[in-house]
Amino acid sequence: MKTCRCTVPKMHAVFSPSEAEDVLVIVISLFLDRRLEGLLLILGDCLNSLISYFNTSEWESSCLIVAESISKRVKMDLNCLRLVDCITGTNDRSKFLRSQLALQLLKNSFCLKVANVERILKSVTSINVKEKECNFFVLYVHIVLMDNLLFSSDAFRNKTAIIDAWRNFLRNCSTHIGCTDWRFYASKVRNKASYLLQGAMLKRPAGSGSIPAK
Repeated sequence: MKTCRCTVPKMHAVFSPSEAEDVLVIVISLFLDRRLEGLLLILGDCLNSLISYFNTSEWESSCLIVAESISKRVKMDLNCLRLVDCITGTNDRSKFLRSQLALQLLKNSFCLKVANVERILKSVTSINVKEKECNFFVLYVHIVLMDNLLFSSDAFRNKTAIIDAWRNFLRNCSTHIGCTDWRFYASKVRNKASYLLQGAMLKRPAGSGSIPAK
């Protein structure tokens, strides 16, 4: 008895990798347009489709190009956090893009030529919240981006020194900023640091000890 075999015509790529990168940058940037808030679900579907469009061999380099391009288009304010938040996928590619975008935004914020995670972490954690001139709004943006950088992907989960340094800084922010500190965004930094610290304690690097069982 003969069996039927279905054949599927060879699919051709609609976009070249560079064209797909440009479209991905445009789609992510559209999340900032308040007039398109009613289309966020559609934009999210487009975003996920584009992320899946690249070949495995293309994705890492294309992701870096996309992250660098977007980071040059947006200021270090709440809009950059909005762009990071729009990448909501839970697959490895989406998490990697979210982490890389946070990395490039922080790199530009600190005027670094190379996106060195250790140097960025040192720049963030060297901020003294007790200083009178501390810019808590910028600090708020920095800690949200730093947390996305470290925990969106699995790249740093086993880097004990990095994760411990980050936890200590979050702990200092949550305890050294008083409840009666009325400086602009001080309370938001304290509350966000406390919230992120709880999440960071659950993401303990391997070999750093375990959370006691209840």
